[in-house]
Amino acid sequence: MNELFMRLFLLIGLSALLLKTSFAQPVGQGPKPMVYSASSAWQKVILRSTPEPGPRRSSTTSTAPSTTFRPAFTGDFVTNRNHWRAGNFGDYHYQIGVGSYSVRKRNVRTSKASFSSVALPQEINLNRAEVFTIKLDVLADSGQVPTGGLLFGIKDSLNFCAFTTNSRGEVSIKRVANGETFTDYMPGEFFRPGVPIDKNRNRLMVKRRGEYLYFFINEQEVRSSPYPFRMLSGNGIGLTSSGYWTSFQKLTVTVGL
Repeated sequence: MNELFMRLFLLIGLSALLLKTSFAQPVGQGPKPMVYSASSAWQKVILRSTPEPGPRRSSTTSTAPSTTFRPAFTGDFVTNRNHWRAGNFGDYHYQIGVGSYSVRKRNVRTSKASFSSVALPQEINLNRAEVFTIKLDVLADSGQVPTGGLLFGIKDSLNFCAFTTNSRGEVSIKRVANGETFTDYMPGEFFRPGVPIDKNRNRLMVKRRGEYLYFFINEQEVRSSPYPFRMLSGNGIGLTSSGYWTSFQKLTVTVGL
């Protein structure tokens, strides 16, 4: 009986020892981590930087500075759009074309000068403009000094101002009122300009700068210039000549600098 009891006790003890061994874990050894296998189908990932927001645009639209408007009159003489005198009038024949306005004597014995004028546009008022410039090229036969020139401030054929040259290389700056030449502030008679006058072609120029009128021949100022500005009789522009053949080109009237 005692022997049987001892065997049973040993069997129970051995079984308990076996169970403790199989369930026990070594010290310092934690659970094994789980390992996942990466897929062989790799995906391409593109990283894009997000741009920082720039300054906000103003809702006000910027405007470029506007250029100063300069009213201008051009006598290009390609066409007769300005209605210059054309054909036979008195002792002269007037013809426009190919950039020139030509005047030829029909009566070689006449002592009268030719006269042709047009009104300037309303926006070009020579009396009101503090600054204006008038330019004109005057041509003559080969070897001849041009005889004729520029008329401005024209009211009619009896009231105007004139800037002309003659065949002797002299210049005249005059004011005509009611058909008579006045020498109150312009010389009136022909005189030596103190600057060269060329054969064949000369450029005449009149400038107003405030209270004075300046006169130039081929960009050189006439020695007696300037003259005081006085109210002009009218607002027309014109041409005159007394030679056998005279041609005019590149007439311009500009208001402002």
